[in-house]
Amino acid sequence: MSSDSKLLLGLILGAATGAVAGLLLAPASGKETRENISDKASELKSDLDKKFNELSQKIQDLDGESIAEFKEKFNDVKDSVKEKYDQMAAKVKDLEKELTAKMDKLKKEGKTVEANANSI
Repeated sequence: MSSDSKLLLGLILGAATGAVAGLLLAPASGKETRENISDKASELKSDLDKKFNELSQKIQDLDGESIAEFKEKFNDVKDSVKEKYDQMAAKVKDLEKELTAKMDKLKKEGKTVEANANSI
C-alpha cells in the first residue's frame, strides 16, 4: 500500500471516528442524533466518493505517464538497436567484399603459379 493510500485511509478513518464520537457525545435526542448520523454519513460518503475519484484520476494519470514513458524508452532502444544492426550489416558487407577480393586475388595467384609450374 502506497504512502498516499495509507494517508487517505488514515484521514477517512479519523474523520469517521471523530464524526461518530461527536454525534454520540452531543446532548441531543435520539431522533436528532439519528438524523445527524445520517447527515454525517451522507457527507462522509460524498467525501469518500470525491477522494476515490481523485485517487483514481491520479492512478490513471500515473499509468498514462508510465505507458508513455515506457513507449518512449522502448522506441529509443529500438532505434538504437536498429542503428547498431545497420552498422553491423554494413561492416559484414565490407568484410564480405574484402574476403571476395582476397579470394579472387588468391585464385589469380594460384592460376599464375599453376601456369608457371606447367611451363617448367
